[in-house]
Amino acid sequence: MKVVGLLLAAGKSRRYGSDKRLQPLPWGDTLLTHCAKRLRNAVDDVLVVLGPGDEHLVDSLETLAVRRCINPQADEGMGSSIRCGVNHTPDSDGWLIMPADLPLVRLDTVQRIVSALVPQRAVVPICHGARGHPVAFSRRFADELSSLSGEAGGRTILQGHHREVDWLNIHDPGIYRDMDTLGDQQSLWRLLSDQDIGAEGR
Repeated sequence: MKVVGLLLAAGKSRRYGSDKRLQPLPWGDTLLTHCAKRLRNAVDDVLVVLGPGDEHLVDSLETLAVRRCINPQADEGMGSSIRCGVNHTPDSDGWLIMPADLPLVRLDTVQRIVSALVPQRAVVPICHGARGHPVAFSRRFADELSSLSGEAGGRTILQGHHREVDWLNIHDPGIYRDMDTLGDQQSLWRLLSDQDIGAEGR
């Protein structure tokens, strides 16, 4: 299957207080470039969905062999960015969708989700009973993905097709440890220190 990674990076970081996409991580990458690399190391084709006014971020992605697009309706919420990304990649067999604020999700986790995706199905990772990202959708869901809006993202699709969803149990809290606020960042940095997560863990 030709699976495209969609990195949703059109948010304005209102809760964070500054542009978190440019926040340096302890190992040197910014949050945006790290998440782009994470997807790029799992799938051959990655599309980074940015918002209006984000042209200044394009240069930081130039060397990563990823595509970029601007979502003109980014203010509508995550659903519009998924819609934009799917509409820009109409020939895909499936999509691996990840918000650009998950610095700790492991590469082997992303690879397992991609490997688990089969035609007519969706794949959602679960850790300690909590769902997370990235989430994979086969082409069977293309029409619904390409008409999404609002903040719920693909959750409404999953709720309407629960019999077509494969829930993948993974021991990786990084699937739901996002970085919405400065407090989240501090907690993530402590987790890194406590667990001594090395290059492979990142």
